[in-house]
Amino acid sequence: MKYPKLSILALSAATVFSACNSKLDIKPADSMEDKDIIKESNVRYLANGMYERAQEMEYYGRDFMVVTDLTGNDMKITASNSNRFLFEFQYLFTPLTASQSLTWQNAYRVVNQANVILYKLPETDATKPYRGEAYFMRALANFDLVRRYTKPYSLVKDKADAANTGIPLVLRALEQTEVPAFKPSRATLNQTYDAIISDLKAAQTVAPQSKPSTDGVFRASQDAASALLTRAYLYKEDWQNVIKEATPLIQKYALWSGADYLANFTSGNATAEDIFTLRFLTLENRGANNFGYIYLPNDGSSTGGYGDIRLTDNFMAQLDPADIRKGAIKTYSGSNYLMKWVGNGLGLTGMTNVKVLRISEVLLNRAEAYAESGALQQAVDDINSLRAKRGLAAFTDMSADGIKAEIIKERRLELVGEGFGATDLFRKKGKRSIKDNNAILSQTPDINYDNDRVAFPIPQTEIDANPNIVQNPGYNK
Repeated sequence: MKYPKLSILALSAATVFSACNSKLDIKPADSMEDKDIIKESNVRYLANGMYERAQEMEYYGRDFMVVTDLTGNDMKITASNSNRFLFEFQYLFTPLTASQSLTWQNAYRVVNQANVILYKLPETDATKPYRGEAYFMRALANFDLVRRYTKPYSLVKDKADAANTGIPLVLRALEQTEVPAFKPSRATLNQTYDAIISDLKAAQTVAPQSKPSTDGVFRASQDAASALLTRAYLYKEDWQNVIKEATPLIQKYALWSGADYLANFTSGNATAEDIFTLRFLTLENRGANNFGYIYLPNDGSSTGGYGDIRLTDNFMAQLDPADIRKGAIKTYSGSNYLMKWVGNGLGLTGMTNVKVLRISEVLLNRAEAYAESGALQQAVDDINSLRAKRGLAAFTDMSADGIKAEIIKERRLELVGEGFGATDLFRKKGKRSIKDNNAILSQTPDINYDNDRVAFPIPQTEIDANPNIVQNPGYNK
């Protein structure tokens, strides 16, 4: 079927499967009609399609996570680089930046795949767990779109009911005949968060159950929904609901123990902390475009990569000599490189399982909620639970400011490279400021939390094709 000029949103809704799907043992979408694909017996394949879309290179396959960290304070690019992510690092991205358009597109393709399961398949015992996975994956994609293309809720909460503060919400499957005219407007930020939270609550009731350290963490689950709810409530500053959702998970999942911190990232198996992880298999090898290749030093070794992205001096200054997290860092030729994503045991450099949700984040979410709600001793207890497992002495400062600063620090040290850098920095009203002498932006002005560029631009292809989409402030022609 041929279409006139369509928005990315419409194109994302036009097909069910990607043309090449390594996890699907059926013909690709371009050789099948929807009526042949969308049936109850194919529900597993349809669900696998959601994960395939999420694992595209411009989404969790690399770019979404990398850009979120590279626009924070902990990563830098130097003059020695392969010309990747330079616009993002220097905050020179525009509505025409191709990689960001593809992040937008693939997130909405996840939404569409989820909608197919939720609205085009019958509700039966066979489809029920997959419906739960679909609710979770739709919520995750919408949440990621919010993180990338809107300002943090904490910065605009007084205006969260204003028009065009959220994202376009696509909450049902489209018929092919509807696609050409499909031109949704942006929801409010409150409507967007309400939709995300509603989907996660639905997933809590119908998604599969999961157990720690089992293959269940490689698919969406009830626990994954609860973990993502802690993040959503945290960003909304709904402290009591963070604590409510986090506590059962903290009681169920154990923090990593042992001195070999890096081994938890290089194993292809589920680990004790994993709650939801995207697993990459041999057929998904992208060679030099594997997730970790951009981080690994160009040292001539079998695990060498581009070495484009290095840890900043400020990040390294936060590390205590006794911190076992130093084991995930390699020093080479005067620079420090993050090695979390060296590989997942399949012998393919930089191809790694992507940890989307793990219990360390949930614990730090609860610690922040305790601190912000005045429960300082409980916050310190959570901080020290993590510090003890990372080889550090107990934190003893009982001042509110000291505790909050320590939580920010622990989030940087624990979650570096896992897609939180800019989000955490700006939602806590921080400033992006990198002055390392070898960083290519050492003379670039700082980016404060109230800068319009904290929110990325809606892709220009979407703006041109959909007159109902309003561009973010600061990017209009």
